[in-house]
Amino acid sequence: MEAIRIRSMTLYILFIALSAVLITLGFILSLIPILGSFLLWTGIAMYTVNTIYRIHFFYSLSLDVDSVCRGDGRESGSYVAAAALSTLTFGLYDIYWTYKIGQRLHANAPRYGFKMIETGKDIALLHAFSFGFVSAYELLKNMNKIAKVYNQFGAKGLNGGAM
Repeated sequence: MEAIRIRSMTLYILFIALSAVLITLGFILSLIPILGSFLLWTGIAMYTVNTIYRIHFFYSLSLDVDSVCRGDGRESGSYVAAAALSTLTFGLYDIYWTYKIGQRLHANAPRYGFKMIETGKDIALLHAFSFGFVSAYELLKNMNKIAKVYNQFGAKGLNGGAM
């Protein structure tokens, strides 16, 4: 059994916030050609790095969800494919993917000894109306709770796999 990592959203949120500030400053200061252009392109570069980090982050999260939910008859699927489909559907597939992951965690939480209040539908709605920040936090909060028990007791959880 491989241990599941406990994750933090700090780096993800920091990159998003900083790249948004730099892009905004770049547009505002575009009257000063060198400074405005530098800030704009730095913001775009940071946003690109954040996008790559986000794909890695959620890809590894989907692998961990597959590990802790092993035996439920479902799979998360590849987040790399989900990211591509999300881009093609202007973010709609990302909302669906978040719904699927939220439903799996909600359904499997009882075997790890707790009731997850948020359903996949709740998390998908949060994702749609919070640009993904709040939904990602809720997914991670619940995944981290499950990961702590998984790391201690394995995939069967506290009650031997009975839900």
